Amino acid sequence: MRSVSRPTAAVGLAAVALALVTLLGLPTPLQAVAVTVVLVLLPGHALARLTQVTDLPLAALLVPALGLAALTAVSTTMFYLAVWSWQACVLTMSLITVLACVARVRQEAKWQLS
Repeated sequence: MRSVSRPTAAVGLAAVALALVTLLGLPTPLQAVAVTVVLVLLPGHALARLTQVTDLPLAALLVPALGLAALTAVSTTMFYLAVWSWQACVLTMSLITVLACVARVRQEAKWQLS
């Protein structure tokens, strides 16, 4: 049976929970923080964990860079297809985060087998 590391589980669960809370509505200052976390930081962190970067400052730079890159790709695609809505964008970025966490679990399982 595969065990999921705590950081991977925490990122995946936080993405789902914050996406739901964001869609249900929060007071405006909290909504802005939650949206920033869901749209940029969590996807960036999940994607950065898939790399083999061990340098902490570089990893810290990768988180917002990868998060903004993914958000730009998602927003541009949605805008180009004329289906842009902030709710769909939040759900898509949360899905990207969860899928990156699943990929990380598979990556960790490979490392345990070798």
